[in-house]
This record gives sequence, C-alpha cells and structure tokens, in this order.
Amino acid sequence: GGACQDVDDVAALCMTHALADRGEVELLAVVQDTAPPPCAGVISVINHYYGRDHVPIGAYKGQGLHHSYPPLSYVNDVVRAFPSPIRNNSQVRDAVKLYRRVLADAATRSVTISSVGLLTNLELLLRSAP
Repeated sequence: GGACQDVDDVAALCMTHALADRGEVELLAVVQDTAPPPCAGVISVINHYYGRDHVPIGAYKGQGLHHSYPPLSYVNDVVRAFPSPIRNNSQVRDAVKLYRRVLADAATRSVTISSVGLLTNLELLLRSAP
C-alpha cells in the first residue's frame, strides 16, 4: 500500500477545514501517511484554498511504503492546477517529528488525533523515544 488510491482523505480534510471555519476544531497539523511525493502537495492545495497555509504538513519519511502504486491521476492534476506553497513531500517535515513538536507545544490532553487511512505515522509516533 501507500498510494493515493481514493478520495476519502481529501473529503475528510475538507470537512476538517469546514469544522475549523465554524470554530468547532483547531487544525494544528496535517500528516501524510502515504508514499507518493505529490500527496503533500494536495494537502497544501487544500490548506491554501481554506486560507490555512500556516498549518504545518508532515509526511511519512520511512521505509516500507512503496512508490510502485501510482496515485490516482487527480493527485498530480490538483498539484499542477492549483496554487500552494508546497508541491511535494520533500518540502515538509518528517511526520513523527511534526507530531512530536505539535504535541509538545499543546496543553496536556488538549489534542485529539483524527486519522484517515493508514496508521503508519501513529505507530511510529508511539514507538518513538521522547
């Protein structure tokens, strides 16, 4: 696994932004649990559309997720067609490092993590040393 083979992540991120617009959630970060480099660009396009370029993006930087399964064509189409400050995952932090920074900066028990799709980054977070 490890490719963008559907659009549920896009819908979930858009719903999260809509909830943030209503003041129901605070979006602290978004992490990519898949391997294809342009997926971080899609996250950035969505963040940019909703006026949240300040929301940091992290991406899975480990081994084990294969690039051999190409993402659906919309991934490259979105990155090419819409403006955003980030185009691919080489421009973002490692997801676990980002998780650690965001959680360390937040008040105790103030963060709820919502994950759609793979749980790779959460597993690595739980296995990582403080």
